Amino acid sequence: MFPGSYGSGKMFKTGKMKDGLKRAVKILFYAAAGAVSGLALNLIIMHSPLPEMFPYYSEKVMENVLSVDMVSGIFLYCVAGPVLEEILFRRIVYDLLYRYTGFAAAAVISSFLFAAYHMNMIQGIYAFIMGMFFCAMYHRDHEIYVPVALHIGANLAVWLFSNMGV
Repeated sequence: MFPGSYGSGKMFKTGKMKDGLKRAVKILFYAAAGAVSGLALNLIIMHSPLPEMFPYYSEKVMENVLSVDMVSGIFLYCVAGPVLEEILFRRIVYDLLYRYTGFAAAAVISSFLFAAYHMNMIQGIYAFIMGMFFCAMYHRDHEIYVPVALHIGANLAVWLFSNMGV
């Protein structure tokens, strides 16, 4: 057995297993929080005047969402996208800006860039608000898994509900 492996009993004595379980529970909590906040914000935006102001958005998004099979959609929109976007916009952009400007400016600028990256007005508004939330949670814990879990939860919930026609 390797040192620290289950067989030696060392993992239980050092609390590594307990720490791993705590982190897994935190990740699930953040994913659930992301799902709830993503769905809530999506409902608020969809029941606002924005879809009427930008009718092309709803048609284009639904066309894109429904053009991919379930497995590919979950991988692209709910795993790969959030992981890569959070590394770019939180770990790289936010961290760099924070070093020189502090929390508020770094959060606003990185969230604005995150919104612009989504390339349409409605999704941009959604992305800016969620980006600010992701920045606040990332700033609090400074662990990249926090915004990644939030983002995965939000995208997964919204994507699944969109595919169900809700």
